[in-house]
Amino acid sequence: MTNHNKPFSRPFISALALLGALSLASLPAQARDLPEIREDVFQVVNSGAYPPFSFVNTAGDVVGFDVDITEAVADKMGVEANIQTSPWNGIVAALAGGRFDACICSMSATDERRKAVDFTDPYYSSGLSIWVGEETDDVSSIADFEGKRVGSTLGETGNQWATEKADGRWRNQTFQGLPDMLNALTTGRIDVMVADDIPVYVALNEDDIAIKQVDVGELPRFPAAIAVQQGTPELKAALNTALAEIRADGTYQEIVDKWIGPGVDFN
Repeated sequence: MTNHNKPFSRPFISALALLGALSLASLPAQARDLPEIREDVFQVVNSGAYPPFSFVNTAGDVVGFDVDITEAVADKMGVEANIQTSPWNGIVAALAGGRFDACICSMSATDERRKAVDFTDPYYSSGLSIWVGEETDDVSSIADFEGKRVGSTLGETGNQWATEKADGRWRNQTFQGLPDMLNALTTGRIDVMVADDIPVYVALNEDDIAIKQVDVGELPRFPAAIAVQQGTPELKAALNTALAEIRADGTYQEIVDKWIGPGVDFN
C-alpha cells in the first residue's frame, strides 16, 4: 500500500543494504532459474510486517495480498511456493545472494534496486503519502516538517524520500513496519509519518486510528513488481505470463477485493 504499503507499495533500500546486495550479487553463487525451481520448491520472501500485503495473523500464519498473489502465480506456473519472511532492509541482499528465488513483497522497481536484482512487469502501483495526528494543525507543507520528528519504514521509498529531503531540517526516525510506525504517530513519538498510501488507507478502513492525511503537493509514485535474481530469464517470463493470466481470469481482482476493497482501482 510502497507499497507495504502497501498499500499501496510499495520502496528503496538503505545505502548499507544496497552495498550488501551488490556485494552478494558479485559472488559466484548460481541463480536458480525455472527448471531448477520446478525440481524443488519456489522460495518466496516477504517482510511479514506490511499489512494488508503481508502480515502474521493470530494463528501465526503469514497472510495478505502478496501471499495470495504468490499462491496464485505459483499455481499458474505449476510450482509449489514456500513463503518465508525476512526483515525488509535485508531482503534485496538475501535475494541477490541466492537465499530466495523471488520477493513477492510489494517492492518498488527502482533503478537502485535494479543494480542488484531484476523485476517482472508491475502488478500494481502506489505512492507516498504524509500523515499527522488528528489534532495536528501546523503541518500543511514540507516546509512545516522543520524541527519535527519524521517517521518512515527502514528500506522503503518513504525512508529514501525523507532522508534525501531532510537536509538537516527535521529528524528522521525509522521503523520495521507500518504497525509500529502508526503506534508511534498516535502516541506522539513522531510528529509526521511518510508511508505508502494504500496500506494506510486499508488500516484506516479496519480501525479507528486518530490520524489524518496532509496534502503537501506532488509526491513520488512507484510501480510494485516481483523481484527475482538476475540471470533468471525463464522465471521472469513465467511470472509475467502468470500475472497476465490471473488478471485475465479474474483471480487478481478477487484478491484485490479481499485485501484492499471492492471497486478499488489498483492498477
